Amino acid sequence: MRKRKNLIVILMVLSVSLAGCNSKTSNSVSGSSSANTSEVSTMDTSDMFSDRDMETGYDEATSAAITLSDNGSSSDSSAVQIEENTITITDEGTYILSGTFTDGMVIVEAEDTDKVQLVLKGADITNADSAAIYVRSADKVFVTTAEGSENVLTNGGNYTAIDENNIDAVIFSKSDLTLNGEGTLKITAKEGHGVVSKDDLVLTSGTYEIEAASHGLSGKDSVRIGGGTYDITAGKDGIHGSNTDDTSLGYVYIKDGTIHIQAEDDGIHADSALLIEGGTVEIAESYEGLEGLSIDISGGEITVESSDDGLNAAGGNDSSGVGGQGGDQFVAEEGAYIHISGGTLHVNASGDGIDSNGDVEISGGETYVSGSINNGNGIMDYAGEATITGGVFVGTGSSGMAQNFGENSTQGSMMVTVDTQSAGTELSLTDADGNELVSWEPDKEYSCVILSTPDITKGESYTVTAGESTQEINMDSLIYGSSGTQGGPGGGNPGGNAPGKTTPGGNAPEGGNGEKNQKPGNGQDMGTPPDRQQ
Repeated sequence: MRKRKNLIVILMVLSVSLAGCNSKTSNSVSGSSSANTSEVSTMDTSDMFSDRDMETGYDEATSAAITLSDNGSSSDSSAVQIEENTITITDEGTYILSGTFTDGMVIVEAEDTDKVQLVLKGADITNADSAAIYVRSADKVFVTTAEGSENVLTNGGNYTAIDENNIDAVIFSKSDLTLNGEGTLKITAKEGHGVVSKDDLVLTSGTYEIEAASHGLSGKDSVRIGGGTYDITAGKDGIHGSNTDDTSLGYVYIKDGTIHIQAEDDGIHADSALLIEGGTVEIAESYEGLEGLSIDISGGEITVESSDDGLNAAGGNDSSGVGGQGGDQFVAEEGAYIHISGGTLHVNASGDGIDSNGDVEISGGETYVSGSINNGNGIMDYAGEATITGGVFVGTGSSGMAQNFGENSTQGSMMVTVDTQSAGTELSLTDADGNELVSWEPDKEYSCVILSTPDITKGESYTVTAGESTQEINMDSLIYGSSGTQGGPGGGNPGGNAPGKTTPGGNAPEGGNGEKNQKPGNGQDMGTPPDRQQ
């Protein structure tokens, strides 16, 4: 439901372990899911990670040791300056940190050409009034957790200015920052963010538990995840990419990893492109689940729970849209799209399941959407064009704002109104010979169904079964129920292929030319969207 100005997010997701998918999908999905490896983004992702980003080793013999102790820290390196509980590293090299600061800080202040590696080997740093680790200057800094080590970094709830920079995270970097390793790192931000880089933020390995009052992980130019395990609890976005200066930046790219997010705002937000390539991602709680100007999903196991839209392709920097009564004015926006070409996606959304300020394209994979139960939202909501050329798509929700795939689709799709079914009531599609093509148990109550698989062809008959009720669907055209009518109770046969938004009972379409009209007030207050913080 929220619309924005100019977002671009890259999310290349991940080999992420998916915990807790409530939707149940039958193993008997017939037909090919089309191209799993099709090119889904114009962005070159071949050099997102350097060799050193992926390297977790270090030579202890040539590294400088730093022992942390309240008012008693020590180091064997002349590049380490110690003043009470502030340690400043001034030169390139590898530094091994161990010990405890109950109220201190480690600062990296090296030359702009220097690369610095901080190895955390049983380090516990708390700073009551600022960052635990602050990168003031360097070319690039690597924070590596040593194998088998447990490390803790904490902010106590305040940020007191120590220079001209607005430090607002437990790890705060003005330079490129990479987190990797073979140990664990617990980050607690009682105020502000977990990790912030004002350049690129790269994470490739390690185990992280992040609890932040604001964003969990935030990168100005990008957030890139190539591996690792992440458990993120955030008062704002779980993963956040935002750049107000350059619209080509502020993206999120996830290639591999295991990610679990509970966020009060967006699960993953980027100002530009969002790309998910593989693995498993679970967004267990969010206001909006996946958000970017463009969203590309080409693989992975992805679960999204949201109190508003599940997927949202919308323009604009990170600002709130309009929720609740009155809806939004929705006009197609250049560069906005959602493209799903592979993977398995489960969406449980209280707003629109899939919402795009531009186009929606499904060319592969398996997508299952439990949309809103109120008529002010739909399974899909788009301002441009929606096409399906491959894959499996099953969507359920309310019928008030329903939109089917459009006339440029090359794969059959049917939109059918059914008697209202309770949550968990099995939905299935069978062909004329009784072969089950797909079955699913939606998460919420539903009265509208959109079904598309590679097995649906023009001229054939199919049976839609929802609980105790069945309907026979004759596919006289490739798209059934696409121009203001939905088959089934109160519906009827399709009157053509022009995409458009329908009203209950098969009335004339709203905005059948592909341009969305303002959603009517639905009598349900969705609440005020969470505040935003850059």
